[in-house]
Amino acid sequence: MSCLLHRFKAARRVSTPLIAIRTPDPASTIETLVCGFEENPPPFLQWDVIRGLAGVSEAGNSALALFGSEAIEVSQNPVEALVLAAKLPERSILFLHNSHRYTEQPTVAQAIWNLRDLYKSNKRTLVLLSPILCLPAELVQDVWVLEEALPNSEQLASLVRAQYECAQVTNSLPELSTETVLHAVDATIGLSAFPAEQAIALSITPDGLDIPSLWERKRQMIEQTPGLSVWRGGETFADIGGVQNAKTFLTRLVNGKEPPRAVVFIDEIEKALAGSMGDSSGVSQSFLGTLLSWMQDKEAQGCLFLGPPGAAKSAVAKAIGNTVGIPTVSFDLSGMKASLVGESETNLRMALDVVQAISQGRALFVATCNSLSALAPEIRRRFKEVTMFFDLPDSEERRTIWDIYLKKYGVSLEGMEDESLVIPPNEGWTGAEIKQCCELAYRLDCSLVEASSYIVPVSKSAADQIDNLRSQAQGRFVSASYSGVFDKNRANSPAGTRAFGKE
Repeated sequence: MSCLLHRFKAARRVSTPLIAIRTPDPASTIETLVCGFEENPPPFLQWDVIRGLAGVSEAGNSALALFGSEAIEVSQNPVEALVLAAKLPERSILFLHNSHRYTEQPTVAQAIWNLRDLYKSNKRTLVLLSPILCLPAELVQDVWVLEEALPNSEQLASLVRAQYECAQVTNSLPELSTETVLHAVDATIGLSAFPAEQAIALSITPDGLDIPSLWERKRQMIEQTPGLSVWRGGETFADIGGVQNAKTFLTRLVNGKEPPRAVVFIDEIEKALAGSMGDSSGVSQSFLGTLLSWMQDKEAQGCLFLGPPGAAKSAVAKAIGNTVGIPTVSFDLSGMKASLVGESETNLRMALDVVQAISQGRALFVATCNSLSALAPEIRRRFKEVTMFFDLPDSEERRTIWDIYLKKYGVSLEGMEDESLVIPPNEGWTGAEIKQCCELAYRLDCSLVEASSYIVPVSKSAADQIDNLRSQAQGRFVSASYSGVFDKNRANSPAGTRAFGKE
């Protein structure tokens, strides 16, 4: 018995009259509940704005027949339908589709409340179905709230096998291996039953189940959730120069015990949560509280990357998933914000539900930050795995970065007697600026030295901010480049580095 069905039956046993179920797939929810009452089933009915009142079961059709066709015709109006619902026989269960669209209307809220005592007296139940939970104040204390979880791994595996068997009836397909089923589950985890079923069916080809196609359909469905997108870049740690300590730590983390099943990337978190201490709308404060509570309750893993722009923070965060073969989900908090606090928080909770399902309860949150001044201390505590400081790359790291981007953009230094004549002066350059120089040289068909004339490194344009960041990180955060805590004196010392380019 599913958890939802168990809790629903428990509520029915004590005559709970009003129940709200937050579900991503109301049709699947209704089917689960109807099939769960095999012995002496009650009358099941449903209502939506197009069909009005309709029977779901044979007993439900019989109950509906008592009203006559004239009454049913006016039942497209939610208030009229709820007035008729007061006359349903005992033990009836009425499902109200998309209830969040109507409960804010005073007349609908009152009509629902009017059913409370009537339904409790003879074990009738009104079930409010909705993808989001939005109850008016007058109903909050009277409605019992349940939640339909997204399908788990076992349920999706059964769905994969069932769809494949159906396709084999009319097509000559290869046998479905256990390994393919596991890959298909990974590619559909986080989807509700109906879209998962559709994605699987559309991904079956004459050669078998097309896993890459299944992943792409999953990405498209995830991106329908406000603020969520799946990173499609192919970067791995091998494409990033320097920051060796960060790469070593993260490799061990994602390959260790209870490894994460998904990376959740929050870029510039201090800007996304800006105003959490004084936002008059209340949206930022609500976001902060919801996110912190969720991460604590779920014991989510978290890493915080601090440093100046272009120091490879985002590049490392995006490369984690590709390095070990797990999805990286971009978590855009600004994209979840709406004009109303309740709507914004609902978007955030929906996004967190999807993250929970995709990661199967093991998500690694990675947030980048360019400044600590606007970041509340409690946020830093939630990112408990590590806080790393990404400084400007030293000479040795810059050499590695130049090698990567020279190769990427087809610039060869072979045969050059003096590399400093080819590589422009680059003291204080970030990896992003080295990449920009190589890309400009490629696009403008010019030398690297000429391309460098269009670049003002952040070490010059924001020198004061970088010095301030280094002072904040001194002895407090782990270095992304070398083992141990960050030491700005070591970072600024030329000792032990090999010059590359004319400094």
